[in-house]
Order: sequence, then structure tokens, then C-alpha cells
Amino acid sequence: MVSAKPSDAGQRVALAFGRACRELAPLAEGARLLLGCSAGGDSMALLDLAARRARRRRWQLAVAHLDHAQRPESAEEARFVAEQAARHGLPCFMERLSRRGGRLSGAPPMSNKSSEERGSAPDQPVGLSEDSMRRARHACFSRFARVWGADAVLLAHQADDCAETFLIRLLAGSGPTGLAGIRPVERVDDLTLVRPLLAARRADLRTALAERGLAWHDDPTNADRETKRGWVRNVLLPLMGEKLGQDPAPRIARAARLVGAEAAALAEAAGLILAQLASAADDAAGADRGGPGGPAPARLDLAHPLWRQAGRALRRQILRQWLWELRRGPHPPLSGAVDEALVFAERGQPGAELRTVESIHIVHCGQCLLAFPPEADAAARQAAAAKWRG
Repeated sequence: MVSAKPSDAGQRVALAFGRACRELAPLAEGARLLLGCSAGGDSMALLDLAARRARRRRWQLAVAHLDHAQRPESAEEARFVAEQAARHGLPCFMERLSRRGGRLSGAPPMSNKSSEERGSAPDQPVGLSEDSMRRARHACFSRFARVWGADAVLLAHQADDCAETFLIRLLAGSGPTGLAGIRPVERVDDLTLVRPLLAARRADLRTALAERGLAWHDDPTNADRETKRGWVRNVLLPLMGEKLGQDPAPRIARAARLVGAEAAALAEAAGLILAQLASAADDAAGADRGGPGGPAPARLDLAHPLWRQAGRALRRQILRQWLWELRRGPHPPLSGAVDEALVFAERGQPGAELRTVESIHIVHCGQCLLAFPPEADAAARQAAAAKWRG
């Protein structure tokens, strides 16, 4: 039975989503949005909220679902997602993971039809790590976003996810960037990811769905205490609440937001300094390229007063950003790699080389560092470094 008037929980969800629509730029009126959905309560709440607001904001919506094929019931859940998309009159892009030739691949049909209706039998569960599934989801949503011409992909992370992620990363020894947690808007490769439910609670989302008479299918593995997230969700957070006498999740999520703001400020300051220290060491400046016709090496000035006066924490942040720009990847370099580069910058001898995990070669020239791409040969690297040392 559908409730005539939303409860406090339903009103909190509506207010949180409405505030996100006003504050997050990718959710502007007229946007073309792809909703990344599972069959779970968070995703179904996102689908319902977005579909109800679409006409008012002139959004064009589509649904994307990746069946990870981890459980026998996943095919039925994929069919459920397709049915919910069809109920709202939305196109639904779907894939199912399988192992072919020893690697992951997706069955690429893009319609509201189930695997049985398409005439293909579901594959057997493939057994994947959480990280592998995340990468597969990202690749799938990226393909679908290109096909749909989406301005952004909406994901259904909420406040409890923020608290869990903060604790998981805290226990892993993450720094400020990791502890900053889940961002409301994030650019990853060619995708803009938007999370408009970060101010909503998991229980409120399900209450709101129940009041509207809407169904969902939560993944039973979420109750598994053997996984890191399952243990944090089902053991650690309830224990903290019991000992503290209050729900810890909102306060942890707030701490993650504050750490994120501080980390962003530090990154901005380091970026301004890096702009003064970093340059391309081109031929005109006296450095050879990393081989015939190769790109000029990148240079970091260690003699600049801004570097000399910076403390180790700020130097570390500067190097972290420099390495991130060199690797051109969606994620920052690992903490250990940054620490290694900092020791090399401060203590390395002229002519010494450091090879990063991405095979970037960094040569110490005394007053500067030169970074060469993987294809640069050793002779060219040392010839360029000799000119700068000279």
C-alpha cells in the first residue's frame, strides 16, 4: 500500500536529493544522465527519485546494469532491473560478465530484454574480487555512457557507504586523500560520476521505497561478515554504536567530508607550487629528448626557493601530484611510490635513476629531477641528465 504522505524518512530522502540537484553541476536542467543501477534498495531509490524529477528538470534518462554473475540469482535480478526501467519508460543497457579465453568479457546486448528473451543462456558464476568487479563496472558504464551520449553517470552511494569506506581506509593506513572518502562528483577517465544520495541514510532510502510500494532485491552477500566491508557494516559499526550510545555513521561521514576539504585545500596549494617547479626540459633548455624524436623529459626544479623552503609533508604532496601527472592515470600513485620518490629527491646522488611502478625513469641531476617515459633509452637519459648536471 502506498503511503499518502511521506514519513520523516521519506522527507529526508527527498530533501537530500533535491539539494544535490541544486548543488551538483552535472545535474543541471536538460542533462542526459545514465543511472548505474543494481537491484538493491539504494539503486531503486535513485531510479525512483530521478524518474520522478526528470520531467521537471528536463532530464533524459537511461539505466545501466552489469550482471556480475557472482550468484545464481543474479540473472533474475538483472531482469528485475530491466522491468523497473521499463516501468518508467527508460531504455536499459545491460551486460553479463563471463570468462572467455581466461579474461573477463561482457555480453553486450543493450535492451530491456532478459538473457532468456535474447536467446542466450546465462553463464556460470565467474568468481571475482571486489576490485575486479569495480573495474568491470567502470568499463561497462563507460561504454554505455558513450552509446547513450551521457553527460554523467549517477551512482547510488549513500551516507552509510561513506562511513564504511572511511573506516576501511583508516584501518588500511590511508592518507588524507583516501580518507576523504566518496566524492559527490568525480571525473574518472572519460566519465563524470555523480553521487546525489551521499546525504541520505540507507534505512531512510528503504523506508521511502516501502512507503511507495516499491520492491528491491538487496545482495545477500552484504550481510557476509567475512568481507572487509561486511565486517565493518555488520560488526564494527554496530559495536561502536553500542559502546558510544549513539549512531556513529553520521559523525564518521562528516569527518570524511572535513578531511576531504582539507585534502583538497592541500592539493590546491601543492598544485600552485608545482606549476612554478615543473616544466618540460626541451632541447632549447639544454636537454636531449629520450631518444630520436621522443618527447622531452619532464623537469622538477629542486633548486627553487619554493622547494627548498617547503616542509617534507608539502614536498611529498608536490611530488605526489607530479607523479600523478606523469602517469596520466585516473588514480593517484600509491603511498609507497611517493615516499620512495621523496627520499630519492632529497638524498639521491647526481646521475642516480629511479624507475617507478609505471616504468617512468626519473634521473637525479642534483638541482633538478628529469622524468622520462618508458620508451626512452638509457643512453639518451644519461646524456640529457649530464647536460643538466653540467
